Amino acid sequence: MKDEKKCALWFIIVNAFLFISTIIVTYVTLSFGTVASQVDTSVKESWFYIATYTVQSNILMGIVALIAMIFGIKNLKNHQSSPRFLTVLYLVASSAVMLTALTVIFFLAPLRASTGRNYFEMMMGPMFFFHFFNPFLSALAIIFLAPKTKLTKKDCLFSLLPPLIYSVPYILNVVILKTWYDFYNFTFGGNNWVILPVFLVISGVTFGIATLLAFLHNKQSQGSN
Repeated sequence: MKDEKKCALWFIIVNAFLFISTIIVTYVTLSFGTVASQVDTSVKESWFYIATYTVQSNILMGIVALIAMIFGIKNLKNHQSSPRFLTVLYLVASSAVMLTALTVIFFLAPLRASTGRNYFEMMMGPMFFFHFFNPFLSALAIIFLAPKTKLTKKDCLFSLLPPLIYSVPYILNVVILKTWYDFYNFTFGGNNWVILPVFLVISGVTFGIATLLAFLHNKQSQGSN
């Protein structure tokens, strides 16, 4: 019982950090851009970064963290359990930001390094939190601290919603209307037909992330019973 209370308290603290840091980093990013910023993306207005999956996925995580924090405080006070949907929602948000982190680490940053630029620039300044720290912190939170709810493969399917929803405006603006610069290089230099297979791969990776997080969460939950 004491361990559960301690775990719940840490879950509140972690989510408070995720929520507050999301507000701060979003403000800084939309006001001043990032270290890797305009040179790479040809974006001159910093507010345009609201259109990136990085910012949107982290805002989603921040909102879910706020909800989790509110439920956590309420449950700690009233000795109640969190609703099941909260853990599922946390899985969706954590998978979304982990997709962001892994895309940067294994695709975008190496792409920068291949052209002679600094691999770590995308994880400097405020993007240290959105591209690295917050995603991994949220992953640790759902594995070790989230309410002990058994997650299923069906729950993991909900993790596909963020990238699928984001693919619509991205494809519309990059391929069809050509109003956005291909800042993620998903067309690999203007090969527009590639973008659909790319999003299918992204969806598969996202589902894989969610499945792994769900497996580790379930295993940890069983081990602590």
